[in-house]
Amino acid sequence: MHALAMAPASREPGAPIGKDELDPELVRLRRPGLDVGILTAAGIVILCVILMVRLRHDFAFARAGSTPRSVTVDAIAKGELGSESFITVDATPDRASALRLRVKEGSLGNRLVPVRGGGDRVWLALPGEDWEHYRHDDRVVGRLRRLDEARMTGAINRGLRTFGAPRFMTGEALRAAKLGAGAAQVTLLDGTVVALDPTAEIELSVVDPGAAVVVAAKSPSRATEAAWSEALVAAGVITPGQPPMSTTDDLIRWEVRRADALISVQTAVDGAQLWGARVEPSTTNLRTPLAKLVTSDAGVTGTAGIIPWSAIDVAALWAPRTVSGDAWVVLVDERPGDYWYLNMVYGGLALIGLLSMWGLVRAVRRTFFDGTASAAR
Repeated sequence: MHALAMAPASREPGAPIGKDELDPELVRLRRPGLDVGILTAAGIVILCVILMVRLRHDFAFARAGSTPRSVTVDAIAKGELGSESFITVDATPDRASALRLRVKEGSLGNRLVPVRGGGDRVWLALPGEDWEHYRHDDRVVGRLRRLDEARMTGAINRGLRTFGAPRFMTGEALRAAKLGAGAAQVTLLDGTVVALDPTAEIELSVVDPGAAVVVAAKSPSRATEAAWSEALVAAGVITPGQPPMSTTDDLIRWEVRRADALISVQTAVDGAQLWGARVEPSTTNLRTPLAKLVTSDAGVTGTAGIIPWSAIDVAALWAPRTVSGDAWVVLVDERPGDYWYLNMVYGGLALIGLLSMWGLVRAVRRTFFDGTASAAR
């Protein structure tokens, strides 16, 4: 084999090249560059931008620092804090209104619980595993976000419509509302002020001062309903022939209605030495729309008559409940350190996006401007 030799530098331009010589002009030719098409470069740029936008909240939280800021529920509800803050707060959950949010069937997901005193503007997203994350107090640490940003608003409102739960107020708060005078709001037990909806209902479960329940236990001395009925009639507790309200294998119950029933019936039973009987208070339940419930100085007037204020300790409010998207949720136990990798991911996406943008500019110039200049020449 013959070794290839370079052509002499003094060769005349255009002179023929020998068989075993290298053409210096061919050696100086540059390798064609990598051509990236406009669509490919634009697609990569758009993809990087989308990913960076989707990850921007996590990226901001990853840079929030390792020490949580101590805040209050009131400060969160008023919007004094920024989203993606790392906080710690004393928050008492209203477990009666808890909801479970599942990403997929079979997963434990999260337990979404409103915070007492937050006016439905502060929620907790607790881990779904109850025992694994048991807490001895109400101090929580986590990530603060808007409900809309966490994409939980729709799920919470659907849950509240499907699994409605009552909220409670004291009898004094119900009395102060003056329902018969067209009240517009009421204060709940946790201090939250709730606007009254026309479709809302009030439920009362109170001790009826005009009724008492006598519970008689069957025994060898009085083993039948007739034996107990005779003894109670003789003691002046029930009227002759009065049927019991319920009977089981062991117990018989009669309801007695009279003024100051609980004390007077207890006195009669003790006086007759009916040791196998006990006297219990009788409760009455009233659930009625606000339009049919009227309050006065005497008490609450409903379908069952007047219930005195002294008998009303707590009232339940059943009303439509909607949470706005600008409310807040604390993702409990979520920390900035959980997203340590996002600095590298975000930096990589930015670098790839910039390189693709540079490729896009070159592709546009090569396709539209270089071709026009060549045609002009």
